[in-house]
Parts: sequence; C-alpha cells; structure tokens
Amino acid sequence: MPADLIILGYILLIFVAIAFWEAYIEGNGGWAANQVGWKFPFKVGFLMRPLDAYHFWSWIIMIPMFLMLPFVMFGFNVHLFWLVVIGFLLGTVLEDYLWFVVNPAFPYKDFKPGKVWWHYWIGFKNFKVPEIYIVYPILALLIWWFLL
Repeated sequence: MPADLIILGYILLIFVAIAFWEAYIEGNGGWAANQVGWKFPFKVGFLMRPLDAYHFWSWIIMIPMFLMLPFVMFGFNVHLFWLVVIGFLLGTVLEDYLWFVVNPAFPYKDFKPGKVWWHYWIGFKNFKVPEIYIVYPILALLIWWFLL
C-alpha cells in the first residue's frame, strides 16, 4: 500500500508538471486553439471533440510513455496496471483544473461553460463542472475498490 501511494503520487506530480507546461504553451487558446498543425473532428463514442497534432503527440504518445516508467522500473503486473490507470484518471482531472489555476493568459474567472468550449459541462442551474471532473474520479474509485 505505501508503494501504491508513492507511485500514485509520482503520477500525479507528472500531471502537475503537465498543467504548467500545457498552460504556458497554449496560453489563452485552450484545446490548442492557437497551435499550428493539423486538426480534425474525432468521434469518441457519442461525443465529438477536435483532435489536433499537439494533443495527439502529448496525450496519445508522450503521456503514455511517461506512464510506462513504473512498468520499466517494477515490471508489468495487473495491480500496477490498474494503479497507473487510476493515476491517469485522477491526474487528467488535476492537470485540467490546474491549467485554469496556473495559466497566466486565461483568467480563472473564465473557467465556465461559456468560455471553456472544449469541455462538456454537467450539473444543474448555476453549478456546472466539466464531465471528466465527475466521471474520471468515479471510475478511479471503482477501479480502486474492485480491481486493486
């Protein structure tokens, strides 16, 4: 259990670093709105989100490579795999939220549905959050309870 918390903490620190890096690269253009490179609509289930070169290379290539480091150090096992998945789910939420906190070009007051077009927002009346802020932690908790 202590090793699990150290590995999870390591993964979350990776995502804290990514929040700063991504905020400084993207500036006020969230979801790589100001980036060069290709972009195309990408269907994920029933959700449509654009996929761009920046997010492809960072989230589909580089971040999975970062997340493989525990397997390089400790070898592959199912327990470690699910721990890394939990770290990815929680880290993604942490990174996304911190992007709004640390981004010098995107004021935190603009963290709302009308300004943050790249998220799907859920909630009721005046309380709305990006759907991943609810779905990912629930998935992480279910994995922790049932698969670790």
